[in-house]
Amino acid sequence: MSQQWSVCKTKGDCEPWLFLDGWQDEITDRFSFDQQNEALEKYAQLIKEYRNKFESEKETNLSLYSFWNEGDEHYCEACDDYLQVFYGIVFMKDDKVYELGKDEKAAHYFFDLLKR
Repeated sequence: MSQQWSVCKTKGDCEPWLFLDGWQDEITDRFSFDQQNEALEKYAQLIKEYRNKFESEKETNLSLYSFWNEGDEHYCEACDDYLQVFYGIVFMKDDKVYELGKDEKAAHYFFDLLKR
């Protein structure tokens, strides 16, 4: 059985680093790869692009990067309030969040990609 690597982009009004139930519903785009290195290259590319677009950033176990600009909000009728919009990039293996921070070799390769 081959492993499937993917990089997902998310957008939502809940902090994506919490991985609340239903967070997968906020996936706006998915890129799939057969090789981990190919997925890491796409992941690093998206992170670099988002760093140029957004003011704020938070990272969780190298598996999820969240970005936002203060004031980028949308109105939530159910809450009767404006909520911050967050944009996430998630690194996954076989449709589960992959803990990249625990994979020393892959994390090293990833950091090298970010420096380029």
